[in-house]
Amino acid sequence: MAAIVATVGPTMAGVTSPNSSISFSGHLWPSLHPAVQVRHDKTIRFGERQSRSCTTCGLLSSIKAVENSSDEVIAQEMEEAEEENLNVSQIKQHLFAALQGINRGIFGVPSAKKSEIQKLVELLESQNPTPQPTLCLDKVAGAWKLIYSTISILGSKRTKLGLRDFINLGDFIQIINVAQGKAVNVIEFSAKGLTLLSGQLTIDASFRIASNSRVDINYQKSVITPDQLMNVFRKNYDVLLEIFNPDGWLEITYVDDSLRIGRDDKGNIFILESKNLLTCNHWFIHILLVFDVVIHYLTGTS
Repeated sequence: MAAIVATVGPTMAGVTSPNSSISFSGHLWPSLHPAVQVRHDKTIRFGERQSRSCTTCGLLSSIKAVENSSDEVIAQEMEEAEEENLNVSQIKQHLFAALQGINRGIFGVPSAKKSEIQKLVELLESQNPTPQPTLCLDKVAGAWKLIYSTISILGSKRTKLGLRDFINLGDFIQIINVAQGKAVNVIEFSAKGLTLLSGQLTIDASFRIASNSRVDINYQKSVITPDQLMNVFRKNYDVLLEIFNPDGWLEITYVDDSLRIGRDDKGNIFILESKNLLTCNHWFIHILLVFDVVIHYLTGTS
C-alpha cells in the first residue's frame, strides 16, 4: 500500500515542522500522536456510550409502547366481554339513560355521547329477536315515537326554520299501516307569538318489501296544518322537506314489542319506541265498546 502522510500540529507558510509529519502504512490510528490518539479514543468511547444510550432509550420506549398497547387491548377486551354479558333489558336501560337530555339528537350530540349510543345500538342489533322483520310485519305495525335520530338540524337550517327561539319541536310519531303498505310521519310544532300556535307536518309515504330486513320507501305527499303554521314555514318549506323526506330504503336492524331501530340509505340511525298501548284485539274490543255506547246514546237505551 502506498505511504500516507498525516500532518499534525501547526504549520507555517513554506515551513513544516520536522516532527509535524508522520509517514506510515496501513491503519491511521496506531501512528497518531499519543495525545491525538487519547482524544480520539475518548471520542470513540463517548460515541459508543451515546449510541448505546440512544439505542437503550429507543428500546425502552418501544417496550413501553407495546405494554401500553397491550393494556389498551386488554381493557378493550374486558369491556367487550362485559358488554357481551349484558342482556337486552340491561342494554335498553343503558340506552335510555344515554338518551336523556339530548332532545332526540335533533340539534346535535357531542361525539363521545354519539359513540356511546352507537355502541349500545350495535349491542342491541347483535341480539335482535326478529332477524327477518319483513316476514312478520305485525311487529312493525302501529304507532311509534321517535326517541333518537342521527338526523340533525344545525346552523343556518335551524335559524331559517325558526327553531332557535320562535318554534319548538314536539313529538315525532310514525304510524305504519301494513295492510296498505303506508307510513305516515307526523312532526309536531308549536310557535310562540301572541298566542301559542300548535300544528304538525304530516308526511305520507308508501313502502314495499325489498328483502327480509329492508323496505323501500317512496314519498307521496306532505302538508302542514293549520294554515297559520304553514304560513310560518312556507318560505323554507323545501328546507323542512329536505330534512324529513323519507325517500330511500330503510333497514330494520332491531324490533321487539317495545323498541325498533332502523338504518337508512343515508347512514342515519333511528330509534323508536312503541306507542301501541293496546294490541290489535284490544283495539277491536275497545272500538266495539265505544260503538255500543254511541248506539245506546242515540237510541236512548241503557
